[in-house]
Amino acid sequence: MDTQKEALRRIISTLANKNDELQNFLDTVENTLTGLQEESCKVTSDLEAELEQLRSALEEKGAELRHILKEEKQRKEAELQKQLSEGKSALLSCEELLEFADQTLTITNEEEFLTAAKQIKERVTMAPAFRLTTRPAVSDNMSQFTVDFSAERAGLQRLHFLPVPRAPEIDVSSCVVRDNAITVAWRPLSEADSSGDGSGPIERYELEYRKSNRDSSLRATGEACWEKMSDIRETRVTISGLKFDSPFVIIRVRARNKAAAGEFSEPVAMETRAYNFGFDAATAHAELKVQGDTVTWEPQGVKGHDPRLRAKENRSSLRTSSSSTHSAAEAPRRRPIRRQRVGQDATDSLESRTQCWVTRR
Repeated sequence: MDTQKEALRRIISTLANKNDELQNFLDTVENTLTGLQEESCKVTSDLEAELEQLRSALEEKGAELRHILKEEKQRKEAELQKQLSEGKSALLSCEELLEFADQTLTITNEEEFLTAAKQIKERVTMAPAFRLTTRPAVSDNMSQFTVDFSAERAGLQRLHFLPVPRAPEIDVSSCVVRDNAITVAWRPLSEADSSGDGSGPIERYELEYRKSNRDSSLRATGEACWEKMSDIRETRVTISGLKFDSPFVIIRVRARNKAAAGEFSEPVAMETRAYNFGFDAATAHAELKVQGDTVTWEPQGVKGHDPRLRAKENRSSLRTSSSSTHSAAEAPRRRPIRRQRVGQDATDSLESRTQCWVTRR
């Protein structure tokens, strides 16, 4: 019966863990769906903004080209209109002179004829028709304004979303977890990503990490959010200033080129074997002064005023001389005044030492 109960308890524990895992999975999927909708709205808005800029640039360029064409047309029209006006005036003058000459031929009086002929000669000399250029000042050719935007149209057909770097791969074997710091190393997925391809060379990396009580990449309700480190230029970085107060730290990294950031790498759970602990001043040795994670003490020759010390001295004075001599022989050497800051994490080496106070989590 007991065996079956124990087996049933294990099954219940397994089911409970699986239930938590599935709930965290569903929460993650829902958050991902929400993020997908928000990100889709953002990139769609960015796309429309870029297309609007293209349309605006095309309209501006079209207006500029149309203005140049219009100016040239107006210039040529003005030249031709001027010539047309001068030509009409010269034609009218020439017709009047021709009519006058025809009338002169009918004059029978010699003196009047000579006078009229002299006038005709002078008028012919000064006639606009003989000073007017009979060739158009400009041509009707506008071939210099011919356009061919086939290359640009082909370029527009090539418009596409910018490629981004592929997700790096965290090199777990090169990662180091020690002294409340984690050194993370990774490598690009291929040499093409590091040297540059159609997406452009990788300019920097972004790393995110969060504390977790499980080695799963799924974030449970109530667990810490992602913290970010940006503008990383190398394929290695140290996360310092941590406090190993959780069993695991989940880490992921992604690459960024000039255009945008790529996908995050597969999250990696770094196990933090050492935990933070605090010192309990109430149970510490009487000669130790505990303030947070700092411990101070005085040499044995300088006694404090702690009542526990005076009681200890009174008890020591009642001992026999032989025991006093034996205790004096075994007493440690006197130490100068020291102030020591105790490390924030308990390492394996503490297991081999004798503790003189009680630690508390």
